Amino acid sequence: MAHKNKPLTQADKRKQIEAILRVSPELSSRKIAELVGASPTTVSKIRKELTDKTVQTGQMDTQAEYHPYIQENPDILIGLSERSLRALKNYDVQVKMAELRSRSPRYAQRLLYKERVEANKHPAITVTEDDVEVFVGDVRTGLPQIKDDSVDLIFVDPMYDLESVQELYKHIASVAGRVLVDGGSLAVMIGGAYLDLALQELSTDKRLSFNWDIAYVCPRGLPLIPSRKVSTAVKHILWFVKGRYEGKIVYDYIEAPADDSDKTLHRYGQSVEGVKEILRRLSKDGDTILDCCSGGGATVVAALELGGRRVIACDIDEEAVRITKRRVRKLFGHER
Repeated sequence: MAHKNKPLTQADKRKQIEAILRVSPELSSRKIAELVGASPTTVSKIRKELTDKTVQTGQMDTQAEYHPYIQENPDILIGLSERSLRALKNYDVQVKMAELRSRSPRYAQRLLYKERVEANKHPAITVTEDDVEVFVGDVRTGLPQIKDDSVDLIFVDPMYDLESVQELYKHIASVAGRVLVDGGSLAVMIGGAYLDLALQELSTDKRLSFNWDIAYVCPRGLPLIPSRKVSTAVKHILWFVKGRYEGKIVYDYIEAPADDSDKTLHRYGQSVEGVKEILRRLSKDGDTILDCCSGGGATVVAALELGGRRVIACDIDEEAVRITKRRVRKLFGHER
């Protein structure tokens, strides 16, 4: 229920009304108004706006499938914070809430996280050093070292500048089209300055289809993109699929950890914890993961720490490959 000592603002009430309309549109405007503490006229107005938006866009104005437990108890949404509403979009969170008969999405989210951590300590697939392949390779060659239809997920964080987008991204798509299994995914992290061109270049291989844009929200200062008059805190993960995706539902918002980059080993280093969360959402035990622009090896380390994933990684930079191999040896107990 809403906090007694902190009345909802008009903006808060609107968010609650929209959320309830998405979960239980069959409720009358009067009933929703009673739940939220608004007027039936206000609810009817918002209902009409959402309906008009649906008609205009041709898409349902909703962001998640809702569990019957939530549909039967729409008052759960009253007083939820923005973060709780985001957590509720994850269907697994809704299932856990139903299992516990809980009214707190954040509590269910924390329990799910703890369960995943425990499960990852005992993965179904035991990965050995022989399951990790790291080599010097240029994605522009097509990477013939990698077999056709042998990779479940390609996660790559290439450079975002205009020259790199024009030079590399079509080759990344071509490699993905060849080496991914049917239903496999290509996930490319990129900034927003050349997002339109990146989409164009990654769409050149007709074996791939664009699936979604996952937001990776960075906690550090807001980089300024002068050419676009934008200050941004978001990186994009462009998600393509080969064939038909049959995997789990993926929540499209990832909050990067405070240490969202690691520049100590490579100038373009990424957070291992951040990459781990990406891999957790887009892969499963037994999958083979490829990073064809591996840099300092954050993806390799993340996959091995997550457990149960075989890894292939390459980079054109020989020093970057040496760094990655050294990190792999350390993970498997070698001093050097």
